Amino acid sequence: MTTIKTQAAGLAAAADERRLDLLGRIAEAGGKVTPNANPQAQHGYEHLAPCDGDEGDLLLLARRDYLEQRFFDRVSLCPKCGSHHLNVREICPGCRGAHLANEGLLHHFRCGYVGRQSEFATAGDGDGSRVCPKCNRRLHHVGTEYDRLGKVFVCLECGVITENPPVEAACLACGARNLAEDLVSTDVFSYVLTSLGFAAVRRGSLLDTDDELLFVSGAPVYRSTVILEFLNQEVKRIHHFKNGFSVLLAKCAREATDNRDGALLPPWLPRLRQCLREVDLIGQLADAVFVVILPQTDKRAAEVLRQRVLAEIGPQLQLTLSAIEITEPRHLAQVLAHRSGLSEPR
Repeated sequence: MTTIKTQAAGLAAAADERRLDLLGRIAEAGGKVTPNANPQAQHGYEHLAPCDGDEGDLLLLARRDYLEQRFFDRVSLCPKCGSHHLNVREICPGCRGAHLANEGLLHHFRCGYVGRQSEFATAGDGDGSRVCPKCNRRLHHVGTEYDRLGKVFVCLECGVITENPPVEAACLACGARNLAEDLVSTDVFSYVLTSLGFAAVRRGSLLDTDDELLFVSGAPVYRSTVILEFLNQEVKRIHHFKNGFSVLLAKCAREATDNRDGALLPPWLPRLRQCLREVDLIGQLADAVFVVILPQTDKRAAEVLRQRVLAEIGPQLQLTLSAIEITEPRHLAQVLAHRSGLSEPR
């Protein structure tokens, strides 16, 4: 039993060393790693140097907030085998074949006939005029005698004409054919080193759970995963108690100073903490985005607090502070959008 525990501890230590080395290489590369296209990779992308190795390490480090995931691309996959090697094309709604031609439509004003351009034969006299297949009159001038109405798809196998043919994806790996709307997808991410990741690199070790909590004025600043759980719990209380809450969102420039735990924190954070109640919680949504949960607080009270914080901090720092009231679950999406940089605080 002791031997097994020793082996397990050795494997865990080796894994931590590998992940710490990965963080160090990302730091040396500028703090960010972006996927590179590779048709042979599992989903068409891979993280090359400085991130050669297990993609699982990137995911684990992101879950522990050493790295921040940022959306990079979405890849469509075959729902049968998961391959990204797909041939996407329009198909005939009748015979389901892909032998389609794209043709323009013509409209003869005088007789009202609408048909494919190939039906309006050229007159053969060299002046470029066409002949209406319905009334056999010559058409010389676009806009006065006839007009162009866009294009249609014509199946060269069965003759079916359609303006909006269905789109199908044929999997080149397993041969399955699926409508484009039935494909599954997966998101591909780039990864950015967080303040916690920089702290681990400087210390030369991954931080213990207790060390991962940062403290300002004696109160904790929670990691992203933890503060998100607190947010979700507050939203659940709305359903039961019919009472909302508010949040303050603070977005700052990335100038920051070291605190005693070696992690990066902005210099205005202690003054923000001093303006809050004991029940208010601070968390780091992203490297330059902080959120304060204000339980039992409406928008008016949150706005008063926002003004007080700005007055306390002063205008000299690059800080954008906004107040958001959350009275139903969908309002949480507005907060989470700031985590991925989809919107700016107001």
